[in-house]
Formats: sequence, structure tokens, C-alpha cells
Amino acid sequence: MPFPSQALGRARVFAPQACVWLLACSVLVFQPGGLFRFTWIKVVWLLIALGAGALVPAGGRLPQGIRRAMWTTAIVLAVSMAFSANPVASFLGRWPRFEGALVITLYFAVLTLGAKVLGGRAGAGNWAAFRSALTPAVVIVGAISAFEAAGFRPLGGAADLRPGATLGNATDQGIIGVMAAAVLALPALRGRNWPARIGLTAAVLTTVLSGSRAAILGLAAVVLVLAATMAATRTLGRTRAMVAGAAALFVLAAAAVAIPVARERLLSGDTVNGRWLLWEETLNLVRDHPWAGVGPNGFVDAITGYHTLDWAVRAGTAFPPDSPHFWPLQAAAAGGLPLLLGAVLLTFLVLRSARNGIRAAPPGADRDNLAGALAAVAAYGLMLLTAFTSPATTPLAAFICGGLVATSGVAAPVIRPAAKGTRPARGWKSFPAGAVASGLLVALGLGVAVPAAIAEWPMAAASSAAAAGDLPTAEGQFQRAYGLRPWDSDTALLAAQAFAGPAADGDAAAATHAIEWARISLDRTPGSSEAGLVLAIGYINSGRLQQGKDTLDSIIKRAPFDSAPYLHRGIANFGLGHVEDSIADLAAAAERAPESAEPWTILARIYGRLGDPEAAGQAQARAAALGGR
Repeated sequence: MPFPSQALGRARVFAPQACVWLLACSVLVFQPGGLFRFTWIKVVWLLIALGAGALVPAGGRLPQGIRRAMWTTAIVLAVSMAFSANPVASFLGRWPRFEGALVITLYFAVLTLGAKVLGGRAGAGNWAAFRSALTPAVVIVGAISAFEAAGFRPLGGAADLRPGATLGNATDQGIIGVMAAAVLALPALRGRNWPARIGLTAAVLTTVLSGSRAAILGLAAVVLVLAATMAATRTLGRTRAMVAGAAALFVLAAAAVAIPVARERLLSGDTVNGRWLLWEETLNLVRDHPWAGVGPNGFVDAITGYHTLDWAVRAGTAFPPDSPHFWPLQAAAAGGLPLLLGAVLLTFLVLRSARNGIRAAPPGADRDNLAGALAAVAAYGLMLLTAFTSPATTPLAAFICGGLVATSGVAAPVIRPAAKGTRPARGWKSFPAGAVASGLLVALGLGVAVPAAIAEWPMAAASSAAAAGDLPTAEGQFQRAYGLRPWDSDTALLAAQAFAGPAADGDAAAATHAIEWARISLDRTPGSSEAGLVLAIGYINSGRLQQGKDTLDSIIKRAPFDSAPYLHRGIANFGLGHVEDSIADLAAAAERAPESAEPWTILARIYGRLGDPEAAGQAQARAAALGGR
């Protein structure tokens, strides 16, 4: 049934306000009770924002050069997906960030939406509304961050892991704080804008409490970009801008040193060393795949073959990285040198457009809006030199970037109420075809994202049931989750890993479930060492030792420096009667995981069964020294 023109007009009037509030509040959205609470629910929320964006009258638009660069990048990504080892998984996305076609398209669409809403004639008012929405959002994130820094977990989560407020990751938490600080800084420092000042304080606090070195560096970059912009445009005198910037940097440094959680991270070098190793290994990967990369979502499987003994010893292999944590290498790994060149070109075009826009903007609110946006986007790019894109942070950065580079679009038509005594016009007749197409694409996206988000609840219930030993409940809940997300190979992988724990403790039924789910995962992603390892654990603990050993042989051939395959092959070899091979495998596992007591504990048992109490005692002593029993 067609909408009356008056109702349509009213919806289009409120659509820009809805967009800015939905985008700003996306940082708060999470899924209580879900297994991984910070991805799909945000995607659903952002798709709703895009649906509201379809109703926004014509405003700003992206410059032609940026639009062409975006389309070129999209084509390169499609080619890299098609030529990857697992095209379907690359296209659909992988856990936990699911940056396949849907999420990457979402990023580009939000960039376009930012230009449409924050550019054009209504841009100044929409920027003000965006700041009004961002202020309470960052205040809430800051409050949660303060509780978490004090040792509380208001949103739940393990007490021994770094929290990340409503972003799920401490670095993402810091990134949001940095971008909010950039957008709010100049309005907060001009006049008596107390809401913006409160928001700025909360944004800085959120950043520092994240303990993220990248975020603190990004906040310093915000200070420098704003000071340089104010000096270059003569908004402030050069001397005053330099003094203000130096004072802000001094306060930031003092806060970072004074707050324990930030100080501990700043003085720790473990993750820095791991980053250098990961970058070196990623360069080797790119060297072997220069033209098409390994496809989006292919990194987590491909990088295992490039890990070295140094990586195994320093970083460990328990949590395989799904990104190189460096945006140029992330682009090169996903799409080869063509995608890297496209990303660099897009960055250049954004910065050039931002420079021209700031120079042309009149002094006052318009220039402040663009200067803050430039600081946010530049800091985001800097922070991605040690971090990665995600649905938690990239959409907000894309929205701000769209407003930064927007050019004036076609003037929006004036929508007036129908005169008295006349029949209202049919709304669809004047509704743009592009808006209808956008709405249909959003509906298609929601058709994927909503079930995917719902699946997180049975996934969480299943994982808890498996840990408690309630295998029938766990299997039923995993089946329910897989029914909601049948395209996701990692739903099967997570199910297999959940059953692998009780299987390793000798539960034959759990071993059977682990085998079934691991096979489903390997059908979709044959190169997954994680799925292969779980399959081998299932085989070994269901009595099929030779099949388990053969599976582990193939994993070790692909990833020779992962300790876990050696550990389990040592168990399999001992069961097969290959004692010398078993001891050699366990020694290799201990070499690759020098802080783990498990290889030594198993060696102590083996030596005990071989009747060598002296060797068993020595191995047990090593295990005890490492915290084992």
C-alpha cells in the first residue's frame, strides 16, 4: 500500500537525525548472553541505520575520484575472493569479525551515508546533532571503562582478560575514545559548551583506561592535527596553537603514566615484539601471493605456514591471528599489491579532499567540523598501523570520513503538506529509485545478519553445556545455531573445539561430536589447522590413533612450529607403540611452548610407564617448575 506524501515527508525530515543517533550509539550496542557479543548485533544496528539513510533527502556526496577508487577496490576484493583457497568462506566472512562481502559493503555504504548526512546544506546542523548523540554514548563507554579498570566486570567476561567495555576489545575501546575526542575537541574548547566538554573528558578517559598504546598514540595525533590545522588556517596564532598542543600532550602523558592500567601496558614490550614477528611473516606471505593475496578472511589459515620457532616461543599459537595488525599489510594479504595500491590511493584522495575542504570552509563551526573529522580519520589510520578494522570501529570512522570529504549534492526537493481539500499524492511516485534499491539491499542484509546474531545465544548455551559435561544439550544448541548460520564454517569449528575439551579428558561421546563438527568445518575450510587439530583429538580419544596421527602429520607439514600438533602426536605415537617418536614429539612441543607444563607432565607419565623413575622425576620437576601438577 503506497505511503501518503505527508507521512513520507515526515519520515524524511527525521531520517538524518535518526542516522546520526544510530551511528553514534552503535558503539554501545552489544548482545547480552551471546557467545561473541560485539559483532553481529552491531551489524544489525548499522543496517537499520542504512535503512534510515535511504529516506534522507539528497545532501552531500562523495567526490567522483573517491567513488571510482571505491568501485575499483570492490572489484579487486571480488577478484581476490574468487581466487582465494576458500572462495565461499572468503565471500561470506569468518569468525570473529566476519569481514566478508556483507560487512565490507556495509563499510562502504556507511562512508557514503556520512557524506550524504554530514555534507550539503544541512551538514552543519547534522554535525551538531552527531556531537549531541556522540556525547552520551562516549560518557556511557567511559563509565563502563572506569568500572572495568577498577576490577569490576559490569558486562560480564573473564576477570583475567583485558575488557573492552561495549566494544569487546580494549584497543577498539581506545579507538572509539580517540575519534570521539577528535570530533568533540574544538566545540568543547570554544565558548561554554558543557555537554561537549563532558563528552571530551569521557573520551580522553576512555582512551587512557583502554591501556592501548595505539589509542594513546592516536590521541596524541589528534592533538597534533588539530593544532597544525588551527595554525595553518590562522584560526589560532601559530604560537598559541603550538603552546596549546604542547600543554595537551603533557596532560595526556601525565595521565597515561598516572593511571596504572595504562602505565603497565606502556611499559610492556611483549605485544610489540610479537607485532614485528607477525609483520615479517606477513611480508613472506605477501611475497608468495603478490597479485591476489589470500583473500579476505584467508589470513588466519594461511599465516600458520609462515610462523617461525621465534613466533611460537614468544607469541604462542593458542590464539591464531586473523589479521597482521597493520593496515597496509592487511590490504596486501587480503588482495595482494593491487588492493594495497587501491587502499593507498583511497587514503591519498581522502587526505587531499580534506585539505581542500578545510581551506575552503569559512572560519567557525564549519571549519571546526572538518578539522575534528580530519583529526579523527588521521588518528584512525595511524592506530590501524598496530590494529585492525572491525564492525565495532570502522563504521564510525567511515561515517566521519564521509562527512569530511563530502561535496555539495543536488539540492533536496522541498516536501510540503498537501493543500486542504486535495487528495494527497502517492508517496512512491516521488520516492527515488535509488532509495528503494537501498532499502531492498538493507532488507537482504538483515535477512543474513539477524539470524546470525540470534545464533550467538544458542552458541553460548552450547559452550556452557559442553563445559559442564551436558553433551546432549550442547549438541542440540549447536545444531540450532548451525541452522541459523549454516553458511558459517566457524560455527562448526567452535562446536568442535567445545567438544574437544571433554574429548581430551577421555569422553568418547564428546570425541564423536568433535569429529562430526570438525569434518563439517574442514569441508568449508580445508586449510584450517584449528579444525584439523580438533579432528585429530577426536580420532585419538575415540581409539582411532592412526587416523589421528595421519591428520597431525598433515598439520605439522603445513605448520611445523605449532606446539599443539606435536603434543597430541606424541600421545598418538605412544599409543601406537612408537615410543622414541613419542618422546621426540613431546620434546618438540616443549621447545615450541617453553612456558607450558603439559608436555613435561605427559613425558613424566610416559617415563613412569616405561619404568624409568629418574627421567620421570626430572620431567615432573620441570612440569612443577612451570606450574603444572
